[in-house]
Amino acid sequence: MAEQYSIRERIKDIINGTTDYDKLRKASIQGMIDRADTIFQFLLLLFGLGFWVVMLVKYFL
Repeated sequence: MAEQYSIRERIKDIINGTTDYDKLRKASIQGMIDRADTIFQFLLLLFGLGFWVVMLVKYFL
């Protein structure tokens, strides 16, 4: 069976402040991931539009 998070460990983490720090760190990392995802989607859209513009120009010329 999986080990359970004991009450002593929880109290120890609360006293040390590691639980709040971990939550803030994870939120910060998630924010950076969301930003990188937005940038990636923008670049992918830009590349896709550029590709179709080049194909249309090549077709008509």
